[in-house]
Amino acid sequence: MGAAAIPIILATVSTGAAIYGTMQQAKAEKRVAGQEERAAEQAKKIAAQRADDEAKRHKAILATQKARYAASGVTMEGSPLLVQMESLRESEEQLKRIREGGEVEYMTHQELAQAAGKRAKTTKISGYTTAATEGARDVYKTGRSYDWW
Repeated sequence: MGAAAIPIILATVSTGAAIYGTMQQAKAEKRVAGQEERAAEQAKKIAAQRADDEAKRHKAILATQKARYAASGVTMEGSPLLVQMESLRESEEQLKRIREGGEVEYMTHQELAQAAGKRAKTTKISGYTTAATEGARDVYKTGRSYDWW
């Protein structure tokens, strides 16, 4: 019976290796999910910083416009005021687009992170099930070939 046990031992080792491989794959998926989470936060921070930088730049442009009007003796009414208001509206629209772009990128990374997390869980469950089932099948086939049952 000693030599007959070798196939069972090999099947058990094979099953253990399959389970270990599944564990490693699930860990890798979790790492990917973590990386996507960090990328999402980074995208959000970058968009906020870009929006802040643009806001400062636009304020400087508007202040320069106002100063030039004042230096040339133009009062802030009528056409000059309309130009200033249009510049302000365009500035706000551009800042809104920057923030929305960052939000879209953030959401994309969040969705990727969630998908990787789900894959990790699914990989774990299906991998363990498959490894256990195949291991049991191999042991059963070995037992049948030796007329153990």
